Amino acid sequence: MIAIVARGILKLTTVLLFPVLDGSIECMQLSISQPKPAVNKPKLLVVDDEPDNLDLLYRTFYREFKVLRAENGYEALELLATQPDVAVIVSDQRMPGMSGTEFLSQTAAKYPNIIRIILTGYTDVDDLVDAINEGKVFKYVQKPWEDDHLRRVVRRALETHVVLKTVRKNCSEFCVKKAC
Repeated sequence: MIAIVARGILKLTTVLLFPVLDGSIECMQLSISQPKPAVNKPKLLVVDDEPDNLDLLYRTFYREFKVLRAENGYEALELLATQPDVAVIVSDQRMPGMSGTEFLSQTAAKYPNIIRIILTGYTDVDDLVDAINEGKVFKYVQKPWEDDHLRRVVRRALETHVVLKTVRKNCSEFCVKKAC
């Protein structure tokens, strides 16, 4: 078996040799191509007290992201303490113990590079205003969501995360050079 990697595609080739009745040998080549596995997928943290929603979110994003799951804000904060390089958080708003707004407002102060998205089945204007102002929410998505719409929102959030991280890095390098 021969493995070749080109342009992010892994190609496996196997050569099979078959004896034929007349004494000769026939050769058959089989090839299978598959995408090269991602080495460093960006991290996505999903927070919801409903296990079915956590599973659905995982299945929606596991191909593009390393998906971390938490059933509440407290568990999510513990996860973030050990995995601070999360790019995007998708959190439910209404959870027992700590609301999504409370959780996201704590992450906004401690992890400013993480982009925050809130999911909710309720349209409470006060919650929406709090989420945006306190939790620095990037996007507010209604439940039930459409998978393609949520994928687009999360991809845009990731793009924003990359830009913010780059700008902050460049600004801090500039300040070091100029002794700010």
